[in-house]
Amino acid sequence: MSLFKIFKLLTVTIFFIVALLSESNFQLNKINLNIDTSGQKKYIDSIGFINNYFFSQKDIQSYSDINIKLLEDSLNTLDYVYKAEVYLHNDALNIMIEQNNPFIRLGSSFYLNKEGEKIFANSANVSDVLFFSENISDSKFSEICELSDYIYKDTFMNSLIKGVDYKKDIGYIFYPRFLDIDIIFGDTSKTYDKFSMIKTFYSDVLSSTRIIDSNGDLNIKSINVKYSNQIICKKIDKSN
Repeated sequence: MSLFKIFKLLTVTIFFIVALLSESNFQLNKINLNIDTSGQKKYIDSIGFINNYFFSQKDIQSYSDINIKLLEDSLNTLDYVYKAEVYLHNDALNIMIEQNNPFIRLGSSFYLNKEGEKIFANSANVSDVLFFSENISDSKFSEICELSDYIYKDTFMNSLIKGVDYKKDIGYIFYPRFLDIDIIFGDTSKTYDKFSMIKTFYSDVLSSTRIIDSNGDLNIKSINVKYSNQIICKKIDKSN
């Protein structure tokens, strides 16, 4: 989604909010805006427009005229708002926003959050997360988020894997940062066992000329860890 489209969403939200603050002689004393990013990069600073300009220009007849539910619903339509809570307390309007953080990248157009829900991607919200090919169907979203969670929690795998593809007849294929090979992972069963086999393979890389020859050239193009207790290497055909 472009920045222009995000601004349009904000404008729609602001329209709803301004509509809630009808012209009169009553002034809100204070507006508190809190954005919880859970330690991630803040993508919704532009929400500040609501606090810095629009609210300060509008009056309402009484606090009872503020439709809290409509205000919350309009904020929750924003792509980067995971959850919004609005309430009045001590003559102040409080807006609590939980940011909708990207968890994985899905192709060029979307991220997914941790629950597998789509978030539009744009140049303003670049996030360093696992990249999955965009040919993965919606029915796999929950599964790839669970697989990503396993990868993120494993220090070695998190540092190794940069991208993941899925093919119906093969399963998941990992693309590592170290060595230009395909790691055929298969389905998500026995994930930890497969991680262990990948670690075993990489622990042998520097000591085995079957993997990297004496000239430093790579001898294999893929490894397969789909099967229990087996690491199947496919050699590069150097006959031509």
